[in-house]
Amino acid sequence: MISIKSVEQISKGVAVLKEWKRSLRISLKYTKSLLRGYPFSYAHQRTPHRSYLYSHLWGDSVTAIPNRGSPAIRENRVSNLQLAASKIHQLQIEPGQIFSFCNCVGDPTLRNGFKAGPVFVRGQVQTGIGGGLCLIATNLFHTFLVSGCQILERHCHSIDAYGSDRFYQLGQDASISYGYKDLLVRNHSAVALQLRLQVLPETGQVVSSLWGQAPCPWQVKVDSVVLQELLPPSTTNISGWIVETRRSVREHADNSRRTGLKTMPEEHLWQLDYRATSVYKPCTDSSLEATGKLDKIV
Repeated sequence: MISIKSVEQISKGVAVLKEWKRSLRISLKYTKSLLRGYPFSYAHQRTPHRSYLYSHLWGDSVTAIPNRGSPAIRENRVSNLQLAASKIHQLQIEPGQIFSFCNCVGDPTLRNGFKAGPVFVRGQVQTGIGGGLCLIATNLFHTFLVSGCQILERHCHSIDAYGSDRFYQLGQDASISYGYKDLLVRNHSAVALQLRLQVLPETGQVVSSLWGQAPCPWQVKVDSVVLQELLPPSTTNISGWIVETRRSVREHADNSRRTGLKTMPEEHLWQLDYRATSVYKPCTDSSLEATGKLDKIV
């Protein structure tokens, strides 16, 4: 018979092993980024006193904050969102610089002020420290996507837990896991940009916008198409999806006239510059939580 002391020792050993694996994962992730030279180009400076210099809107996004879970979970979610937004709002992104979500927000731990919120783990909705931050990542990804910025790294969620009540369009979300999954975006234009991000609890929204010191030099078209439905194994589950997102860009009319592109056929003016396939596995229907059939709260 295993004693209580033995169980405690085993639990401590498992916790130490998990922390060791996490530290190793973070180190490996940073090494890969270092080999690509990304950390040398990370944007760090926030310029609230210089916002007036950025008067040209490049793109924006509004995302509803899910009204799910207990009052404590909802409060924690908003707290995490506000803390993350305070580290990103009015970030200056110079030409060639890279926005890194994980670098800006840091490790979402209790020590760093984050609280328990909803997270997706192995196809299930659970709670974890820093939960809810993917909502901000998703909002920012959409803003960068419609602004034509260069997407260096982005990950979709593993599941479509909210189904038709999801807060994003399939194929246009972004999942974050510190030391594992990041959102990396480069300002590959010649224009200095400022990223603005606000969490508005009174309206239940996250709002972001990207502003430039000069107008955006291109037009952008984004389209996400479901390629396949992944049928669930039982009636208590919901479908998964395979979705392709494509972005095409073209120079604005004024630039086209200067470069002579206006004489080209319309279909040749647009160039495909981003293409990604998102796979969402079938999962448990999170709406069952509202009826008390599941313990986890989204």
